[in-house]
Amino acid sequence: MDNKGFKELFYDSNLILIIDKNGKVLYYDDYDDNLNMLKKENVIGRSIFELYPFFTRKDFTVFKAMDRKEPILNEYQNFSVEGRKMNCINNAFPLINETGVIGGIVISVELSSKSEKRKIKKATSRYAFEDILTADKKFKDSLELLKKVSKNDSNVLIMGDTGTGKELIAHSIHSNSNRRNKPFVIQNCAAIPSSIMESILFGTSKGSFTGAIDKEGLFESANGGTIFLDEINSIPYDLQSKLLRTLENKSVMRIGENIEREIDIRIIASTNEDLAKKVEDGEFRADLFYRLNVINFRVPPLKERKDDIKVLVDYYIGYYNSILNKDIRGISNEAMEILNNYEWKGNVRELKNVIEYALNFSEEGIIKKENLPQYLLNLVHVDKKEIMTDNSLTSMVDNYESKIIKDALEASKYNVLKTAELLNIPRQTLYYKLKKYNLMQ
Repeated sequence: MDNKGFKELFYDSNLILIIDKNGKVLYYDDYDDNLNMLKKENVIGRSIFELYPFFTRKDFTVFKAMDRKEPILNEYQNFSVEGRKMNCINNAFPLINETGVIGGIVISVELSSKSEKRKIKKATSRYAFEDILTADKKFKDSLELLKKVSKNDSNVLIMGDTGTGKELIAHSIHSNSNRRNKPFVIQNCAAIPSSIMESILFGTSKGSFTGAIDKEGLFESANGGTIFLDEINSIPYDLQSKLLRTLENKSVMRIGENIEREIDIRIIASTNEDLAKKVEDGEFRADLFYRLNVINFRVPPLKERKDDIKVLVDYYIGYYNSILNKDIRGISNEAMEILNNYEWKGNVRELKNVIEYALNFSEEGIIKKENLPQYLLNLVHVDKKEIMTDNSLTSMVDNYESKIIKDALEASKYNVLKTAELLNIPRQTLYYKLKKYNLMQ
């Protein structure tokens, strides 16, 4: 985030709170005295846990930012203060010096503020296509196509494994669209309990259930802009019809109301599961899938874009040099070979964590093999052992037999009797070989 964007957050916020690493409040300002109903003079020096006794450490956006040593932007949060239900968008930043994390700052915008003191400009995207690092030509070409269509208002479905950077793509689409100066609201659908998901997305009216108040949902909050529904695959089936109605009618109905409130929003959704397969299995509505899947974009896993590993390694070395006060200038060929040969099931997020780990243990100017996490080194030993044994005739025969049995199992849909008949061997013999090659389910 640039200085201008940071200043805008200050200007557009309801609440600014700064704490030390233990949670002691160093600075507090609630501009509208509306978000927390706490007075400044009664806050400084107190523990954040005392001010928010209904929160645990994991609930605080600011502690998440401090633990990760990186900003957390546009995180939705709802809570109650003295019986009043609040809905906020939080932006949190760690405070770091040469000794490490010394505290954090959280800047909150209340979604349902009725303050007349000044108009609140809601959070917008903080990343652009230029922030996406890649040397992979195929990925670059697909990003260029996405950049062109992002200017339109068509809904976008982003598919990709966990850790591939789907949220970064969503930010980039919004920042390159005609809605770039309008709200950009993010919600991870997997993070909302299904029992309150409807009220968070669509809002509530006073009296619709015990304790309910007039409250806009995220769709109303995003009016004029974009809403990013991360892990859309987690939305319960019975709520999908209401989401479909919202998309088709371009309106939203709060719980307990019969009023259709018109909204103008663009939907960006993401999934780490195969939605088409979920439709086939009856777990996701086909009509909703087609509504969301107007523009389809797949983020390739890191193992499919090996050229990006070195690009990302260099970037994260520089990133963590500044955070950890290090002066690491590169990585050894041996360590880089290990990273290149690893499958990266956790994708870019896992690589980032590996580089942070390595810099913590690097002292001699470059990352060496021994500075990498132990699980990567253990894999290297396993690979070497396999290379030594695979050259023997027995090993090659076993590998070939194992593959034949596995193929037969898949062909017979793991029916042991049919597999034995297909291979023309006794069932007892098949059981023995399934156990030998660890093919038992």
